[in-house]
Amino acid sequence: MRPQTRVRVLDSGPDLDLPVEIAGIVDRLEPGDLAYAQRRARLIGVSADEVLIASGVVTTDAVGEAAARRLGLPFTRLETVASGSGPHPPHADLLALMRSGLMRGTQGRLVLAPRGDGLRALAARLALRPELREEIALTTPERLALYVRRRFAPTLARHAAYGLIERSPDLSAGTLGPSRLIFGLCAVLLALLPFLLHSAPGPLAVALALAIGVVLLGWSCLRLTAVITPPEPADPPLLADRLLPRYSLIVPLYREARVVPQLIEALLAIDYPREKLQILLVIEPDDAETATALLAQKLPAHVEIITAPDLGPRTKPKALNAALAFARGGLIGVYDAEDQPDPLQLRRVCTRFRLTGDPRLGCVQAQLAIDNLDDGWITRQFAAEYAGHFDVLLPMLGANGMPFPLGGTSNHFRREALESIGAWDPHNVTEDADLGVRLARRGWHMAVIASTTDEEAPRRFRAWLRQRTRWYKGWMQTLLVHARQPRRLVREAGPGAALALFVQLAGGVGAALVHPFFLLAVLCDLTATTPAPPSTALALVDGLGVTVLTVGYASALLVTGLGMRRRGLPGMARTLALMPLYWLMMSLAAWRAVLQLIVAPQHWEKTDHGLARTSRRRPRLVRAPRATNSGADRPRLRPAGASG
Repeated sequence: MRPQTRVRVLDSGPDLDLPVEIAGIVDRLEPGDLAYAQRRARLIGVSADEVLIASGVVTTDAVGEAAARRLGLPFTRLETVASGSGPHPPHADLLALMRSGLMRGTQGRLVLAPRGDGLRALAARLALRPELREEIALTTPERLALYVRRRFAPTLARHAAYGLIERSPDLSAGTLGPSRLIFGLCAVLLALLPFLLHSAPGPLAVALALAIGVVLLGWSCLRLTAVITPPEPADPPLLADRLLPRYSLIVPLYREARVVPQLIEALLAIDYPREKLQILLVIEPDDAETATALLAQKLPAHVEIITAPDLGPRTKPKALNAALAFARGGLIGVYDAEDQPDPLQLRRVCTRFRLTGDPRLGCVQAQLAIDNLDDGWITRQFAAEYAGHFDVLLPMLGANGMPFPLGGTSNHFRREALESIGAWDPHNVTEDADLGVRLARRGWHMAVIASTTDEEAPRRFRAWLRQRTRWYKGWMQTLLVHARQPRRLVREAGPGAALALFVQLAGGVGAALVHPFFLLAVLCDLTATTPAPPSTALALVDGLGVTVLTVGYASALLVTGLGMRRRGLPGMARTLALMPLYWLMMSLAAWRAVLQLIVAPQHWEKTDHGLARTSRRRPRLVRAPRATNSGADRPRLRPAGASG
């Protein structure tokens, strides 16, 4: 334990020594609260002022002002600077400013924003050099972050919207030009391919058909491998609170007023020490309804609201970038507005990061499940699809060290990994898929844990189509971005990882695009009255086509069925029987995505939430048992939802 610089408090009882961070506010505390804060601070590895702030007993300003008085320093609220005024330093300098908590103030003083250990170190320094009091002023980390957001808004906005495209233009979907049109022409060629093979089976058509068949067969083999791979054993015991790192969660919101109460309830149910948890809710500047709904909630001190900049594309990844600059945690998690995560998920993530022994583990993906599967046959198909993907396929890929496109939520990143790849691409409408590829290219690994986040699926066809179109468009963007320099991709990610990523992206998109035309060609062959002339090339293509059809259907049905069984979903026979119709819907979404890729590549079709009619989880939603290693509870000091 680090030595504590203590301050003798003469008016708070005989011989009472307190750390400097709480010595100035002792007169505001009940003796029991003070004792509990000190005991809890020792147990979870934080400072006592953080316990008191997280519990709502004192405000951040009260702690900062009291510490300044004790140390004989002025306290500044940093409220005198207009938005965007003055020179704008590089984004990296702003990050260094916030992480160091140190900057040069307008009056020539050095402004510091310490807390806990930082205040103790400052007290020790002032004891040795009291003349420094003439050069230093204090503020709080929260006021410093607010000052940076207000004064340097243009710099932060530009980085959030254009940081990746300026740093690595070849890795951003914002630089896709003619390749989008070429992709559309290739998609049309794929649709015509089955008929070209029978009307004019030239060498090029045969070669293209064989290449497509091999990709689709590889995609099916991945799924078959997942079916025969046993699930991983149960997670090891969770870490004690003292070993847990500081964690930041980012939740982007847009037109989500309906689900705000549900979201806040779910976030406050997370079992993690509040003193080590920061939750950033990111809203858009024109979304007054969501902002009003958030202000109506009684948000605790560890929940902050950030407004995304009104610059660049209006996308989720831009909002995530805007919040990342203010995230203080070593681990960064992402949730969507409608999410209902497992209350123990963050603890399970920390356990995986700590016990895996892999310093290159950059991201842990939690499993996603559909909560409102009883809303209709579309939501049941959605739930079955998710079960196959997150309960069967992704665990196999993660267990075998193979990269994969991430899911759109419940991603938990090592901060170093996220920043090393330039964070999210605001121009990619499935930033999650792209992020998985870029992590692999920089040598970071990914894992999947058996912790579930429940989501709401669209129950109406139009809403489902808009969402699925955006997903397919983003996968196409990701495929085009990372395939335009194939040799570099293989060199950076490695041959095996590059092949696995290509098969997943190209196989999923290709299967959706060719599926209806392949079925139509098969039906034409079956109903043809005059047999086609014999041809060795056509016989080879037909044989591969039958194999792809058989293995493809079998692998999809097996993965989905196994996922449903592992997830405990009812109605397997009925769901599997309707899957061919669902696949035709996905083909429609894929072709709609091709059109949007050409005419509106960055258009984000928003999915509305809070419309579910049924829920499997919420009627039985209870908070997880509190950890037993965090000390006894004190009701006044610990409001509802505080972790153990």
